[in-house]
Amino acid sequence: MSTFAHKIVRSAAVAGLTLAAMAGTGAAQASTSAPSGDASIQEACPSSGQIGYGRVCTTLSSGRLFHDKTQGSGPVTVRTWYEKSSGGTISAKLGFNYAGTTTWGSTFSQAKGTTKSASWSRNWSSDCYSTIGMMSVSGQGTFQTPSGTC
Repeated sequence: MSTFAHKIVRSAAVAGLTLAAMAGTGAAQASTSAPSGDASIQEACPSSGQIGYGRVCTTLSSGRLFHDKTQGSGPVTVRTWYEKSSGGTISAKLGFNYAGTTTWGSTFSQAKGTTKSASWSRNWSSDCYSTIGMMSVSGQGTFQTPSGTC
């Protein structure tokens, strides 16, 4: 599949869910399931972190942190999500960093076996900007993905 076609398919899968959840506000939304179309069947993230066009992940001690961007015919959707596979319940927030500025979503609690996600809508001309997925866990620190580019 061409890069352009792959981008369109990915964008279509998330556009409806994202717009409905965000209602165009740009606010982060937490959910208990993985965003549609995500590579959740991998055991671990590759050492490069690159798992697809603009999609990256990093393996942490209790799960995997993912980040990507998609664009259909409108704004760019920026997403960060965390699949927690083990350990105790955490209090955390998800975000992304672009050009040295980090945008954070709301704080949530997360137990093992669940996925939490946050997404933002940005009026960027392209989804090829370099961004980093971020997660801040109370009492543990901040974790990040590799840079997600085209």
